[in-house]
Amino acid sequence: MKRLNRIQSIVFETAYNTNENLLICAPTGAGKTNIAMLTVLHEIRQHLQPGGVIRKDQFKIVYVAPMKALAAEMTNYFSKRLEPLGIAVKELTGDMQLTKGEILRTQMLVTTPEKWDVVTRKSVGDVALSQVVRLLILDEVHLLHEDRGPVLESLVARTLRQVESTQSMIRILGLSATLPNYLDVAAFLHINPYIGLFFFDARFRPVPLGQTFIGVKTTNKVQQLHDMEEVCYENVLKQIKAGHQVMVFVHARNSTVRTAMNLIEMAKNRGEVSFFQVEHGPDYGQCEKQVQRSRNKQMREMFPEGFGIHHAGMLRQDRSLMENMFSRGYLKVLVCTATLAWGVNLPAHAVIIKGTQIYDAKRGALVDLGILDVMQIFGRAGRPQFDKYGEGTIITSHDKLSHYLTLLTQQNPIESQFLQSLADNLNAEIALGTVTNVEEAVKWLSYTYLFVRMRANPLAYGINYKACQMDPGLELYRQELVVEAGRKLDKARMIRFEERTGYFHSTDLGRTASHFYIKYNTIETFNELFSAQKTEADILSIVSRAEEFEQVKVRDEEMEELERLLSDFCELPAAGGVENGYGKINILLQTYIGRGEVDSFSLISDLSYVAQNAARIVRALFEIALRKRWPAMTYRLLNLCKVIDKRLWGWAHPLRQFHTLPPTVLARLEDRHLSLDKLKDMTKDEIGHMVHHVNIGGKVKQAVHQIPSILLEASIQPITRTVLRVRLSVTPDFRWNDQVHGSVGEPWWLWVEDPVNDHIYHSEYFLLQKKQVVTDEALQVVFTIPIFEPMPSQYYIRAVSDRWLGSEAVCVINFQHLILPERHPPHTELLDLQPLPVSALGNREYESLYKFSHFNPIQTQIFHTLYHTDTNVLLGAPTGSGKTIAAEMAIFRVFNTYPSAKVVYIAPLKALVRERIEDWKIRIEEKLGRKVVELTGDVTPDMRAIAKADLIVTTPEKWDGVSRSWQNRSYVQKVAILIIDEIHLLGEDRGPVLEVIVSRTNFISSHTSRPVRVVGLSTALANARDLADWLGIKQAGLFNFRPSVRPVPLEVHIQGFPGQHYCPRMASMNKPVFQAIRSHSPAKPVLIFVSSRRQTRLTALDLMAFLATEDDPKQWLHQDEREMSDIIATVRESNLKLTLAFGIGLHHAGLHERDRKTVEELFVNCKIQVLIATSTLAWGVNFPAHLVIVKGTEYFDGKTHRYVDYPITDVLQMMGRAGRPQFDDQGKAVILVHDIKKDFYKKFLYEPFPVESSLLGVLSDHLNAEIASGTIASKQDAMDYITWTYFFRRLVMNPSYYDLDDISNNTINKYLSNLVERSLRDLECSYCIEIQEDERSIEPLTYGRIGSYYYLKHQTVRTFKDRLRAELPLAELLSILTCGQKRPGSSVSPNYCG
Repeated sequence: MKRLNRIQSIVFETAYNTNENLLICAPTGAGKTNIAMLTVLHEIRQHLQPGGVIRKDQFKIVYVAPMKALAAEMTNYFSKRLEPLGIAVKELTGDMQLTKGEILRTQMLVTTPEKWDVVTRKSVGDVALSQVVRLLILDEVHLLHEDRGPVLESLVARTLRQVESTQSMIRILGLSATLPNYLDVAAFLHINPYIGLFFFDARFRPVPLGQTFIGVKTTNKVQQLHDMEEVCYENVLKQIKAGHQVMVFVHARNSTVRTAMNLIEMAKNRGEVSFFQVEHGPDYGQCEKQVQRSRNKQMREMFPEGFGIHHAGMLRQDRSLMENMFSRGYLKVLVCTATLAWGVNLPAHAVIIKGTQIYDAKRGALVDLGILDVMQIFGRAGRPQFDKYGEGTIITSHDKLSHYLTLLTQQNPIESQFLQSLADNLNAEIALGTVTNVEEAVKWLSYTYLFVRMRANPLAYGINYKACQMDPGLELYRQELVVEAGRKLDKARMIRFEERTGYFHSTDLGRTASHFYIKYNTIETFNELFSAQKTEADILSIVSRAEEFEQVKVRDEEMEELERLLSDFCELPAAGGVENGYGKINILLQTYIGRGEVDSFSLISDLSYVAQNAARIVRALFEIALRKRWPAMTYRLLNLCKVIDKRLWGWAHPLRQFHTLPPTVLARLEDRHLSLDKLKDMTKDEIGHMVHHVNIGGKVKQAVHQIPSILLEASIQPITRTVLRVRLSVTPDFRWNDQVHGSVGEPWWLWVEDPVNDHIYHSEYFLLQKKQVVTDEALQVVFTIPIFEPMPSQYYIRAVSDRWLGSEAVCVINFQHLILPERHPPHTELLDLQPLPVSALGNREYESLYKFSHFNPIQTQIFHTLYHTDTNVLLGAPTGSGKTIAAEMAIFRVFNTYPSAKVVYIAPLKALVRERIEDWKIRIEEKLGRKVVELTGDVTPDMRAIAKADLIVTTPEKWDGVSRSWQNRSYVQKVAILIIDEIHLLGEDRGPVLEVIVSRTNFISSHTSRPVRVVGLSTALANARDLADWLGIKQAGLFNFRPSVRPVPLEVHIQGFPGQHYCPRMASMNKPVFQAIRSHSPAKPVLIFVSSRRQTRLTALDLMAFLATEDDPKQWLHQDEREMSDIIATVRESNLKLTLAFGIGLHHAGLHERDRKTVEELFVNCKIQVLIATSTLAWGVNFPAHLVIVKGTEYFDGKTHRYVDYPITDVLQMMGRAGRPQFDDQGKAVILVHDIKKDFYKKFLYEPFPVESSLLGVLSDHLNAEIASGTIASKQDAMDYITWTYFFRRLVMNPSYYDLDDISNNTINKYLSNLVERSLRDLECSYCIEIQEDERSIEPLTYGRIGSYYYLKHQTVRTFKDRLRAELPLAELLSILTCGQKRPGSSVSPNYCG
């Protein structure tokens, strides 16, 4: 095409050169698709960079088409046109699912309203999708008044609200047929009527249309049908004689065949067949061959006569074949259903509509053909390139004639159907979190088409004239609607609605209903009928009573076929039998599962309708059962989901899921009861003989190994007497094949059930990735479950595949030999003492370092022990209770009594070391004249500086490396006190290092007879006594206060969030974060902790979006805007520039040092109110806030490539930042967690967490260090060395945690000597040590010394020794280096998910 037509030319300027929303009403066939194309091109042009590169990741275009057939056509059309630009166009409908990755790689999605509704319902934060949509094209907007209108309304309302809340630009383009009240639709789409509204009437048809109406008079049904056939034939013949092609539209799939056959019959009887036959062109023979290849019998028979059929029940290739033949002119007559008119752009000169009664599966009755359908069909008459005019004919019964005449000449305004599904749509918005109270819901209603029409035509919606005058904005009426819907939903337990405050809270049930598109009435039915004890038959009968199937009626003519289906295919009793609607649904569903053949046409369409909906409803029931924690029911439903998906009964042989195996073979396998396990043990020949088909054995064997199966192995570790940690390793045990399993992964469900109490204690969903299956790598899953006394005999861990029947695994957790840890000793009581004045230090210089006059109660109670004695001290107290000052007391003690000795202060993180150095450089070095030195991986001062230093601040690894060779480093022997901060980190990954340092210190002091004092600081501990014993602390030095003894009391709120995927779950937390700030701390400082840099940015952007809808968007900025903009000018990071203007700061390791300082200063001085930081900040910087929000408790672990939980200590540390001792009388913490972990956090945030040792994993490396330094020279020494460790203390207290069977001396000795043997063997294999002939004494080797000196793992030493050669090229050297396992974890964070 060279130039645009009239309509396109008029619209061009607005469509292609502006960003205005558009509504274009034009007759069918006027080339609206090309206008859509103009807007698409405009959008692409906005993302063009100089040099012609398109930024494809910055935009998405969504085209919403009302039918799947149309969606397919549009996908085709756009992808052909846009391919040269490299723009990917994909179809996203019920038929065509896309994976997340495919959606990310696609720039234009063609979808149906329902599908797009579900996608945007899932979570506003599927950032990948709804946030990058820049253009939304709605085709056939006039469908607003049909049953599916409400979906369009909720879509548009959601989009418009998103535009307003995120201030993002989403352009909306509405395309529609000519409709009378186009102004209303324009108002609904927020279109400026002077710029974006275009209305073209029938004069703009590209080809004028002649319309003929024929009414058949008889009332006798049979006669009427006969007459219609006659009239139809005459009209067809007339057109054919004139040399035109004809399309005949009928309204049921089977009547396409009937009509075509009848027309051929009549032609034969009248001897007029020759008119219909086609002249054979050059490629006719080839076409004929193609048609004859088809499996559709009727189609093959008609083709030579020049007739074709077309309906949605045909295979896609057959349909395309017919379209192709018709457009080439090899078919004179095409008999089709209305889907062709909507779905495929295939014009003909003449169009005939035969009959206007159409069967509606939803209503279960015959209804009149809608006027929009008639117009759409007539739109297919006349081919723009060839015809001067088109002809449309309607053949209907006489009484309907005038009805269609009036409709086509003067149209009725289209009304909204939104009221009937108000409750469902309201629930969807509440589940999304976009509507949280009545006021917001009322505002949301004002975005619907319903609101536009209620004001224009109040009487149609039952609002009387008076009410309309009193309340022109209909505020009150909308409020009534919302409250009524809210009450309904509350009654069904889909939301919690507090009428007093007007707040809505979503529940699990409501979220499930929204995600699975389940109607409100259906949920009511479930609440009434669904319980934990139902059988499969009960479930099917509950499903068949769902409201989704209300309209399916039973017809007399179907009775006997249903009876036949009931006896042939129904394996379970069908409640209700053939004469009830729900009985019919049940029978059809079971027929579908049993792959039964159905003859009658109406049953075929009902069957597909039932199958589509039932699968979704059963999935929803499964989620509900899982949330209610009913194990037996959950299992039953998950199996039923698969039974429906695979169309196989649960007792069928699992190999039936492979279509490659012949049915006879499968039947034999079933007869012989050959289970998968038996088949796995047989050879292929044996299998071949068993099924009397020798060659097939190999195929069967292959299939058996492709069915996903896994091996579960669980180990349990008691953490306390009521909580168990379960480590589950899942090993894949099948062969991956992309044709069978796809290319991503196999999804599984996993739950822990207690068979006696019929309860699920933990459930989760995981993906076994292709990579893991191919490499046979085990997946580690770690979770905690409660345990009760008296102990149950066992729990089951059950893993069930989400897709495959017969693929599941069970693992029994046995509690017979479990020894629960000892009960924990009580906490230290906080005494009611008079606060001690600072002057108690008795040193003016020291006193001047403090800004306050009195110590707090905890410091007062420990003052004497720390400042006036030399006993070892362990202080356990909640964060924020001034433990640093306690450390300073101990330091001053050394300065007073041992002036020449050294103080070593060990902090577990570099950030903490930095903070202490910055503070002490000023206070201790400048004011007291004592030398302070930092010793970390970043800063390594020379020996002289260290020898002169009075106070060394260092990290555990660094000090471990230094003190390893303590014999020849004199300054190590001069240390008088070792202060270890956050000593409870013993239990984490880096704990072993701390353990070794302390053990070594005790060891050194026992050898040099100069006691080194150890002071440990930690949060409140559960098992402080063990730690104290190990540190050699008597009762006098142990202070372990309760977590509740905080200087500022803390109020904690824990909220659970559903959702398997991390990113959407994080995004769904943003609105609650905003609400928490508004309710708990509207004007005081707020700290928000997130897990990654990306999350800091995303959270900030969302909060800014919520602020934008407030009256005062800058309410968190407590500083003059002009001053602020000066500060912003100095900031480097672009995101930070944006957020600071709103009073929100970002803080993460990726920021430039100066930016970070700026942010810290602004926050500490309360110039900005909100700071969003990554979790490291909790440790590194001490600036408290009134409210702390922990947004999500997992982070991405680069080593294992999945999300893992923060250690509980980290969460406590973050919470500890809440409450500022100087300003607040209480602090608040809000913790947002994944809902399955809520119980765990509830328990441990209030009662302290015991610290276990993690030395076992790295014991050999530490032994190597001691051997290299000469501390250990024999196996006996190694045994003795272990008895100095904390691990040894805990081994006795909590044996089951470390896999020790009982605690008799004999067993422990055996356990330890095995451990030593194993570790030394490993070292010997790594060339680090040599075990002498006598099997007792040990010699260090050079490699061991090198490993110890450079802090390498022994495995790395082994790799280097094995692979290094004299002449290696650089590339290989690098590869050897990258294979080496150095100590501290370095990880790769995923590019997509923070």
